[in-house]
Amino acid sequence: MFELKEKTAIVTGGGSGIGTAIAQRLRKAGANVVIADITDETADKAKEWGCEFIKTDASRPEEIKSLCDAVVKKHGKLDIMINNAGIASGRPLSESDEVQSEKYWRLHILGVQTGIKEAAARMTDGGAIVNISSITAIQGFLNWGEYAATKAGIISLTRTAAIEYGKAKIRVNCIAPGIIETPMAMKEAPDMVARNANLFAPLGRIGTPDELAAAVHFMASDDASYITGQVLLVDGGWSVGTSVQAIELAIGTM
Repeated sequence: MFELKEKTAIVTGGGSGIGTAIAQRLRKAGANVVIADITDETADKAKEWGCEFIKTDASRPEEIKSLCDAVVKKHGKLDIMINNAGIASGRPLSESDEVQSEKYWRLHILGVQTGIKEAAARMTDGGAIVNISSITAIQGFLNWGEYAATKAGIISLTRTAAIEYGKAKIRVNCIAPGIIETPMAMKEAPDMVARNANLFAPLGRIGTPDELAAAVHFMASDDASYITGQVLLVDGGWSVGTSVQAIELAIGTM
């Protein structure tokens, strides 16, 4: 099940966190995996995982185009595109500015839009595109407006692309993680992040990159052949509603 042998996949932002877990999972499933990341240090790690590496700034359309060209030139095809590259930091909207907002827009919107466009143009017999959004795109989160707006845009791009590329047998889906234990998520206030996940997610814990990668693996595989244009939340139930833990704390029974 979820077989990926003889498939060729690109994972942007595969040098750490969720991207690394996705790349490793797809490789173990038999895919030829090309990791596209902005850091040179990823090259050695990719080799250890049995993957290839192409240095890429996913916020620059010309680099995504060159990435896709290079992959097709070497492997003869492109079957799977995982648009995962992202940045994150929280602050109130009152402190937002166009410099940081543009960074989010270029990577999360223009980067994903270009990733969809360039990958689909090289998928000759169908394919799977999976975009990584966020729970913040689904519901409001204090101090995450700049980030969330662009992650919401990824969902919109996913749905439109699913319609436009459906005739070509290209499936386009989206995964929206909750709080996942990655270096990016934990770098500022790890205790608070873990506490929030424990309190607000009905499952009462933070998620792991491997759990997120499993969802991506399914969406990328032929087992999901009749699924397109969908958003799958991998958030421990956070988006469903108030957890029992939070209710008990509010009424003083914890």
